[in-house]
Amino acid sequence: MSVHNIVIIGASYGGLPAAHGLLKDVLPQIKKEGLSYKITMIAPSAYFYWKVGSPRTIVNPSALPIDKVLLPIKDGFKNYSAEQFEFVQAYARHIDPMAKTVETDVAGSFGYDSLLICSGTYFSADYWSTSNGADAVRKALEDIHRRLPQAKTVVVAGGGAAGVETAGELGQTYGGKKDIILYSGSDQLLNRLTNKAVGKDAEARLTKMGVKVVNGGVRVVEHINEGAKDILKLSNGETVEADVYIASTGDKPNSQFVPKEWVNEKGYVRTDGKTLRLNVPGVQNVYCFGSVGSYSDGSIFDTKFAIKPLLETIKLDLQGQRKSRFFYCIHVLEKRSADISSPVEPGPRTKNVYNKIEKDMQFVPLGSTQGVGVVMGFKIPSFMVKMAKSKDFMIGQAPKLVQGTG
Repeated sequence: MSVHNIVIIGASYGGLPAAHGLLKDVLPQIKKEGLSYKITMIAPSAYFYWKVGSPRTIVNPSALPIDKVLLPIKDGFKNYSAEQFEFVQAYARHIDPMAKTVETDVAGSFGYDSLLICSGTYFSADYWSTSNGADAVRKALEDIHRRLPQAKTVVVAGGGAAGVETAGELGQTYGGKKDIILYSGSDQLLNRLTNKAVGKDAEARLTKMGVKVVNGGVRVVEHINEGAKDILKLSNGETVEADVYIASTGDKPNSQFVPKEWVNEKGYVRTDGKTLRLNVPGVQNVYCFGSVGSYSDGSIFDTKFAIKPLLETIKLDLQGQRKSRFFYCIHVLEKRSADISSPVEPGPRTKNVYNKIEKDMQFVPLGSTQGVGVVMGFKIPSFMVKMAKSKDFMIGQAPKLVQGTG
């Protein structure tokens, strides 16, 4: 029996729901004589990291312990056989479109018939992602947990959601006890939102919590660690000394291994925002899902609401493939002249194309009892953010994502 190999690069908010959706909902519906399907997932960490809750884990691990946000990936796929699913802990180093292979750093190369890129983004600090592995996350968190209780001055860089949430956790835990400074690096907090009232509300609340917010475009441009101190050089020429420095500045696409013609000028994978196919002429059966894709703004909504369109796209493409590797040998032996690399045109879609929400959608906790937020461009009351996210950073959803039950 021939095997159609589906390779997924990444095992986080994109890769995990995609793998579960394929295994549970898509592949069981596709029956082709002489053909089976196998998913191989490649990721640098054997653990999924609930980054949503990382601000609380960074500041107050007793409220949200590390073992609650770092969950073993294999546990979520233990009911599948080795013929159905394989997890490979490795870094993807190169995609060869001609050979249809993914080369890794330690596990060799993997051939693919379908490829799904869900590699996400990486950060300058290891406490935000598992891009450098779970051990790097644990080490970074342990270092902060050791230094933070005795710290007198704590500096947070970045006025986006991660920085604001971290400052809120610091304000609730240490407000009035430590000097807490947040450099937004912009004119105001949450500056990417169209509704500027949300950022202004966040600043007012943080100020009451004992956090000093510095706007005016002032940002940290250089960080030097000198023993127990962090020396920070600012864009305005000043130098600040901190006992703890938490960098929450912008993430970058994890696409170094992707062919250069597949990425845009910012390094994001070129993605059809409706179908989640790779938006590169002549390339078929390659898809992109999550924050590494050009269609996404990094919001969790771009995976939560796009998973069904993605699965339908892959299903239609798989159903249309009469010319799989199984039939390749037949074509060669019979010396047929048909173009065996081209799949049959997929059938019509249902309503499941992804229609990205262009209006502001964001929930930003400020400690466990309040927050700021916006839904469809409209600012919402603090209690709604508290109910939705502030209380526990939705930690109950983490095991569901790993298990594929959410």
